[in-house]
Amino acid sequence: MTIKNLMMDIVINTVGEVMKNDRMVKDSGMNREDIIAYVLNRVPPKYITSERGILHGALDVKYMIQQKMDVLALIYEAVREINARRSSNVISRESIVIDQISLPHIIGTILEETTLSIIPDVEVSLLFKDKLAEMLYEEWENPYQSHKATMGYYHFWPKYNKKAMGAKPAFTIRFKHPKFQERTHEIKLDAQEGEDLGKPIIVPIILLTAREGVNLDFLYEEK
Repeated sequence: MTIKNLMMDIVINTVGEVMKNDRMVKDSGMNREDIIAYVLNRVPPKYITSERGILHGALDVKYMIQQKMDVLALIYEAVREINARRSSNVISRESIVIDQISLPHIIGTILEETTLSIIPDVEVSLLFKDKLAEMLYEEWENPYQSHKATMGYYHFWPKYNKKAMGAKPAFTIRFKHPKFQERTHEIKLDAQEGEDLGKPIIVPIILLTAREGVNLDFLYEEK
């Protein structure tokens, strides 16, 4: 009997997708195996014992999406923690933490509401007072374009301005696609300090409604 940990595949594939598509992680110089080990040590295993079990697990869309979001949060936690350990200039790093890295990451995913299919090419914007929010690093995209390869997820890390934002700034996440009704989601972030600094906030799954008369076959096309 073959025993397989389904979470290992989910973690390895998700780390690969993030390192390929997220510029900040890709350029961070992080070791792929270090991130994988960090995440696997913090997620409960899901053991299956047959090919049928593998197929069933792979087709459990809701389970896969939830697990993927948990893994995404741990990936960014791993990047933060491993980089912190490697820092040789503690004073400099702490200065950066206090002055700049004071809001959490925002991670979420977008799906079509009736089939829970991944929607590519959704323009996701993070707004503060109706304007595009500035990111902590200018290389991070805002707006962000969703991709099938990353299960339709999006990721922002907004820059904190205490004077302009206060202790609990309110942001709007806007979702735009020509074939779907526009949607927004409101979110408030707590300015953070200390060990939890930069800890990801996971937004509930956002479901988009197709515009009247739109054929959804494009959602299943391979690119």
